[in-house]
Amino acid sequence: MSQGVIARRYAKALINLAEKEKTLEGTGKCLSELAVVYADAPELREALSDTKVSSKVKQKILKEILRKIKVLPLVDTFSRYLLSKRRIELLPNIERAFKLLLQDKLGRIEAWVTSAHKLPEATVEKLETAISRYSGKEVTINATIDPAIIGGIVTRIGSVVIDGSIHTHLNQIRKSIIRG
Repeated sequence: MSQGVIARRYAKALINLAEKEKTLEGTGKCLSELAVVYADAPELREALSDTKVSSKVKQKILKEILRKIKVLPLVDTFSRYLLSKRRIELLPNIERAFKLLLQDKLGRIEAWVTSAHKLPEATVEKLETAISRYSGKEVTINATIDPAIIGGIVTRIGSVVIDGSIHTHLNQIRKSIIRG
């Protein structure tokens, strides 16, 4: 079974528990913090996955990390469970899956918009409204700038990409001229 499938199962279990405890967003925030700490510390990852390190030492290390970032009891228990099942390396994948499930459960969606120049706030608001109508969900736009697209915008909502960039249009024209 692939790590993505396993991570999604753990994320579903965690989101169900968080929903029962009414701590969905808090659990997501704590899980994200823990995943960032885990991803940014190669020594920590190595220590928690090393078979030469005893499980008592691993639990002690994890306990200290959890205490320092002050996670909710549910995330504390969940991360200790992952460690005991030797699945702690799935933490970043579980966090990503949890984030997607949480957005879906809360009726939210993220959209990534790339433009050649910084978009005016009014344009971003119009995009949010249009994407919200299109998706039926509350939208958060993450705007980036890429001068290579020359003009226009490229929008990605989940796996759907709407490419309205001048760069792409010029490439299409070039290909049609080459074809004849």
